[in-house]
Amino acid sequence: MNQYYQPSGRITLGGLLGFVLLGAVAAVGLAFAYVYATWYIPFIYINVLLTLGFGAVLGYVLNRMTTVGKLRNPALVGWLALAVGLWAWYVQWAVYLTLLNGAGETEHAGHRFSITHTSFEPDTFLGLLTRPDLVLSMLPRIAEEGIWSIFTVKVSGFVLYLVWLAELAILLVFPWIVAHTEAAAPFSERAGQWAEKHILPQPATAFPDAEATKTALEAARWDHLQPLAAEEAANPYGRLILHTAPHDEDCCFLSLENVTIEVDDKGKSSEKTADVLQYLQVSPQVCRDLHARFGTAAVPA
Repeated sequence: MNQYYQPSGRITLGGLLGFVLLGAVAAVGLAFAYVYATWYIPFIYINVLLTLGFGAVLGYVLNRMTTVGKLRNPALVGWLALAVGLWAWYVQWAVYLTLLNGAGETEHAGHRFSITHTSFEPDTFLGLLTRPDLVLSMLPRIAEEGIWSIFTVKVSGFVLYLVWLAELAILLVFPWIVAHTEAAAPFSERAGQWAEKHILPQPATAFPDAEATKTALEAARWDHLQPLAAEEAANPYGRLILHTAPHDEDCCFLSLENVTIEVDDKGKSSEKTADVLQYLQVSPQVCRDLHARFGTAAVPA
């Protein structure tokens, strides 16, 4: 018997339709916002952040649709997320080419920046949206001529293709990761609800040998988990995470991670985490014991 949580693979028709339809609608809205923002903001560094934001927000939408729709099939959700991400990429190209077609006067702001005014024609956009062959055939010509510059140096050819590839990767990878991860999270089939994530506040001694820790816990040797004494200052240290369903006491899973605090040259600290194990099923009694030893949260019913 597998000791770790395994998604049931179940889906709901409403959840599936909501994921695809609302994801596609969100992709259109985000594509418009993204293209207009990058068109009128002539700063490459800001445009990079906008691209990351495009992928992140689309991923968030698909993550929420996975949760609300109770989709417990990571493989299917992952493929659908890739399809929505590809759709978002295609729509933003249709929007951009529409603006390019309506481009008019260029206004220069100094010798380094310029903004080209444009108009949006819905008929042109809809025509491009239904003609992927036409959209794709225009990309080589745009790549050859270049469409923007960095400090008066026009970006074109192979370099521009790399930029487009990175943009496509962001729109595919971000949605896939967050949607797939959510679909693989513990779910109580008995209660029909996702397990809640509880990070136990009491740190544990670090787990330098992940395989040894996994072997010990799989054999129910819970003494392998030791709370870090208050007077100890350890870096790295261990963190316990419990995933429990409020209305199903048998739905209790344990995750462990090592946490390292890193300090940069400016004295700013940040956390770096490394998974040790994920979603090991534990009994209700062990769940209560771990709460008592490592946390002050309420003991699950």
